[in-house]
Amino acid sequence: MMADVSLRVTGLRELGAKMRGLSEKVNKSIAASATGAAAKIVKTAAVAKIVSNPSVRTGSLRDAVIVKKVPRSEAEGLTSAHYVTVRGRGKTAKRKGKVVKLADAPHASLVEFGTVNMPAEPFLRPALTNNLQRAADAMKDRLAKRIEAASK
Repeated sequence: MMADVSLRVTGLRELGAKMRGLSEKVNKSIAASATGAAAKIVKTAAVAKIVSNPSVRTGSLRDAVIVKKVPRSEAEGLTSAHYVTVRGRGKTAKRKGKVVKLADAPHASLVEFGTVNMPAEPFLRPALTNNLQRAADAMKDRLAKRIEAASK
């Protein structure tokens, strides 16, 4: 069951008008920065929910929560999109010339939705629904700051 959520954002028409005077490259950069700022709000809330959960024993789930930029080929007409997710198994990265294993949490969906033996302890859904307005405000603020800087 989805909770009823309402969201109010004002001033976007004015920001859009200002963006029309900027180059496409600058607009894409500004949009990516804004959607990233909104996703960071949701990620921070999800991590806080995980940390406050008394049944969490290790930091693997906490450390595996990430923000990912949606590839342009999958953005379906959007200028920019980010999402908050949990890294699955076997991801590695190069750090200072060495390959390191990144934190993963293949058990994330079991925590989020529960099992027959364990009640659900949602962390991603509440992080989004409880922070929609904050995320939208962060996006709007980032847009305003970056547009102002680019206009100078």
